[in-house]
Amino acid sequence: MILKSGQVASRFKSSDNSPWCALVFGDDDGVVNDLADQIAASWSKAAGNARQVVLDDDDIRREPHLLSDKVETGSLLGEIEIVRVRTSGEKIAKPVLDLIERADQMGNGFANRLLVLNGSLNKRSKLRATIEQSNTAATIQVYADTADSLKSLVEEKLSALDVQIEPDALDDFVSLLPGHRGLANQESEKLSLYGRGLGRPISVAEVRAVCRTDADDSVRDLANAALDGDAARCQAEYDRVIESGTSTISVLRILEMEIRRLMQARGLMGTGGDIGRRLRPPVWGSEWPAFRARLDLWTSASLTRLLAAIHDLEIQAKTSAAAADPALRLLLLNIVKSASARSAR
Repeated sequence: MILKSGQVASRFKSSDNSPWCALVFGDDDGVVNDLADQIAASWSKAAGNARQVVLDDDDIRREPHLLSDKVETGSLLGEIEIVRVRTSGEKIAKPVLDLIERADQMGNGFANRLLVLNGSLNKRSKLRATIEQSNTAATIQVYADTADSLKSLVEEKLSALDVQIEPDALDDFVSLLPGHRGLANQESEKLSLYGRGLGRPISVAEVRAVCRTDADDSVRDLANAALDGDAARCQAEYDRVIESGTSTISVLRILEMEIRRLMQARGLMGTGGDIGRRLRPPVWGSEWPAFRARLDLWTSASLTRLLAAIHDLEIQAKTSAAAADPALRLLLLNIVKSASARSAR
């Protein structure tokens, strides 16, 4: 079945008619994660007692029975498990679809629940198409945030902690947010913690002081130097970033943000108006020439391949921190080499 994100609260609240498996997919993994959290919370509330189990899709590829073992085996204490798997494309389509087929034949789900988180899937995807036709499982496609949805998200987070903010400060803060839900959540939480108990609305000056740091700027400069093919500047910024103690994950997320901004700009080419101001975060007039030169180096296909490489490295960084740093250096080197070769052409 196909569900919309707005149907999650009603369709996943009952243990009787709730889909036992949900495929959540979309371009922004932060939005995917947030909706998956919402589904897991609904399942847990309906069951009264549940715990989450996270599986690695590479482990499932090596041992396909691992997924079925976790999904089909119920707890002796009656507790359900929510099995959560982050994957990409069709990597684990077969073991997932085998479970879906058996559940549809039985007419109901298994002892446990299954959450599959994925990136962008087109309609030809076997995983997506099969689950859309299922009677016991559901697909939910999510979309990247707009300026209005980000503004609503920030207002909700601030309101939950009784934090006030000046209207101009709110607009300024939203304009600084990246078009990536995960990073937007981090920045919103940071601002919420700052404003809690402040006793007055947060000002524009405070927004900029709290949410823009030298470390953040260094990582953005590092990402842009790599995408420009500037090896010397990339190395200098990399040294600053490492010295500041910034994690590999933080570097990858800001690099992803810059790549997504380039992809968004490519999609807006030829539409007229000031494209830079329509991006998230905006590219102002003084920044546009460098951004436009960078944009000319990268095609949509090449940017998509970079995103896939970043996602693979992020998974590696979460499982093996020691291997993540050299892998990040290699990724940056390959980006610099590719940009340099494109510039020469």
